[in-house]
Amino acid sequence: MSEFIAKQVDAKAKAWHEAKELIDSVEARGGVWSGEDEAKYASLTADINKRNELIELEQREAKVAEAMQSIKVDFAADSALNGDAEILRKMAAGEIRGHEFQMEKRITGSSTGAPVPTSFFDQIVTVARLVNPLLEYATVINTAGGENLQIPSQATFSTATIVGQGVSIGTSEPTFNAFTTLGAYKYSALAQLSRELINDAGVDIIGFLAEQFGNALGFAIANKVVNGTGTVENTGFLPVAGTGVTGSTGVTGAFTADNVIDLIYSLDGSLRNRPSFAMLANSTSIAALRKLKDTAGNYVFQVGDSKDRRDLVLGVPVIETPAMPNPGLSVNSLAVGDLKSLYIRNAGGLQVDRSDDFAFGNDLATWRATWRLDSALVQTANIKKFRGGAS
Repeated sequence: MSEFIAKQVDAKAKAWHEAKELIDSVEARGGVWSGEDEAKYASLTADINKRNELIELEQREAKVAEAMQSIKVDFAADSALNGDAEILRKMAAGEIRGHEFQMEKRITGSSTGAPVPTSFFDQIVTVARLVNPLLEYATVINTAGGENLQIPSQATFSTATIVGQGVSIGTSEPTFNAFTTLGAYKYSALAQLSRELINDAGVDIIGFLAEQFGNALGFAIANKVVNGTGTVENTGFLPVAGTGVTGSTGVTGAFTADNVIDLIYSLDGSLRNRPSFAMLANSTSIAALRKLKDTAGNYVFQVGDSKDRRDLVLGVPVIETPAMPNPGLSVNSLAVGDLKSLYIRNAGGLQVDRSDDFAFGNDLATWRATWRLDSALVQTANIKKFRGGAS
């Protein structure tokens, strides 16, 4: 473990212990949270979340550095891969108007400035994953075009029976659901650069555009992957997933430790044993999860205490998903299940175009990024959700 990660892990553990002490103190005073208590708990929660983010970023850098040590730089190949930067330079100079960046597997450069080529597309995907973690955990299918893609799913298994000697064995065939069809919805974003910024050789145009487009596309896609209605947009997994537990009334949609236990065990044991089994919640719900205790007074939430351990609730990894709703009346605020049952289909590459005419009067070059994809929960029984009480 690097010294930096070790410090972050220690700081996260310290903040978590302080948070637990605060919760115990509030409960000892009758369970009434003062404004000062709420502010301190929010600060500790934000610190824990920030440490998690820093650890994940450092781990990515470590993987890149390890890959760099195991290869020799081929300068001919390096020149070819650096075509991304050259293409963007030509677009900035007005030599070309558009380009489609293909979905290729490339090693991305580290912040140390090592001479390893960086893919513009991969940079955007990396930023998008930070705001939409489902791009990293779901089953992602890359196709060249956007024609309809049909995904089969099984409805029932074959069955076996006891038969007597000489008795004919009956057939039992598994049944299948109707095909899930994935199309390609177009997500687009605009970013503008001033003439001065383009002409400044010291400005990282790739980094600037990757951050702008990655955030814009990542947030938009995440919302539809989670909450999409299926009408002129993705079918989000949350509307179609089964309800594992419905909360009690009179608690404004909040969940209890018992609710969380029942939700996890509402799914089949074969799913719970899969490495892709996890719980999805936004930061508000995670803060509520951290306060829950079992009947013995033990916290059901465990903060990851090393670089290789995720935060857990009752042994299940917790993935912060900003697009998940806050707890509320009749609101689906938690989801748990096999994330590989969620399919995301990318159609083609990332199309980037430039126009000098759109904002000519302001001397701005306008850049447009287009990402075509669709998503669906193919096996709807593999993810269950908690639904807040109706009153």
